[in-house]
Amino acid sequence: MFRRNLKEVSWVASLLVVVFLSACGPVKFSASSDSKVDDTNVDPFPTPSPTPGDLRDVHYNSVVTARDNKLDIILVVDDSNSMLPDNQKLAANLSGFVTKLQNSNIDWQMCATVTRALPIAGREPAWGASIYWQSNAASPSTALGMVLKKGTSNLNTIFTQTINYINAGWVGSDDERAIKAAYAHVWNGDPSWSGNNGCYRNDSAVAYIIISDEDERSIAGDASQQVYSGELKPMEKEDKPDEFINFVRQILGASRRFTVNSIIVQPGDATCKSSQDAGGYKSHYGFKYKELSDLTGGGVGSICASDYSTNLNLFLDRIVDSLSSIPLECEPANGNITVTITPTIGPVQSRVEGMNLVFDTPVPAGHTIDARYQCVENRTPSSISTATPLKEEGFFARIVSFFKNLF
Repeated sequence: MFRRNLKEVSWVASLLVVVFLSACGPVKFSASSDSKVDDTNVDPFPTPSPTPGDLRDVHYNSVVTARDNKLDIILVVDDSNSMLPDNQKLAANLSGFVTKLQNSNIDWQMCATVTRALPIAGREPAWGASIYWQSNAASPSTALGMVLKKGTSNLNTIFTQTINYINAGWVGSDDERAIKAAYAHVWNGDPSWSGNNGCYRNDSAVAYIIISDEDERSIAGDASQQVYSGELKPMEKEDKPDEFINFVRQILGASRRFTVNSIIVQPGDATCKSSQDAGGYKSHYGFKYKELSDLTGGGVGSICASDYSTNLNLFLDRIVDSLSSIPLECEPANGNITVTITPTIGPVQSRVEGMNLVFDTPVPAGHTIDARYQCVENRTPSSISTATPLKEEGFFARIVSFFKNLF
């Protein structure tokens, strides 16, 4: 019996080697020192992280290529008890926002998700599931699909009916996690996966819009912000701004242009917080959402605005900027960065916004952008993601499970 099992183990081990070698392919990560931000084959056994505090030289060098002006917008909507009035304000102003996008000749599309795990037929509740757009909330069977595209008519009706369909006011939804939901939405929308929902197109810029009157996990693990018993919950990997940025670049590509924009109770705005609290449910400052917006060069708007047109116009400006930018691996140490464009096109102003280098004038196709800066090493090895994906278990994973069961 032992000899037969040993033969089976040997056969499976051989098969694992073949499957592993055939399955490995190019993976997109952020650019390493002295390398271009292009698709590269990545060492499956990376060296350990440098000592925190060390400075690492980064050299970005890439030729600008002609691309369509594609923009994928992802709404991440807090659907908890206190949010219905705020979400209705969002719906009332989204139509004008996307109309301006259309007038800017931007090829946009939009998907939406919520800040909690949603029930999926035959599965465990899943984070990052896309919401179906509704033309008639009373008749979900008339849903328009998960992707709302440029040129769709009756946008006012669609946004209003979809917000009604989302139906903010879920009792017990006191653990809002917009970053985790966006993290899982990226996973489920991975363009390399044949079952992706179409929310992320190749070579498109991505703009996330978070709307919430609380922080990640309500108080972002900060005991000093606790109001209700049980609010203090640990911040997991998928809740952290820097982890989200790294994951977007890993899944969607290191050169992907993206911003995260937030409509929140802005930190320090006590008047807004009191106004939100007057509704009966305590709000919280959105520290982590602002941090993520700042890191990605996105906009931060107030959830207490009488309408959201100003917020959305700010986001539009930041989104247009992001179409004329390159991603950086970090915020440059001491703010120092050297940029050279060849062949020269005259004076071009640039500025660092979070982890993006933004050009005031778009750099024409055919020109090379060379940027040199330093990053401060402060990251530690990350644990394996615990986000609940919608993907089926892969063939390789099933083989691994079979191999384990032999022992």
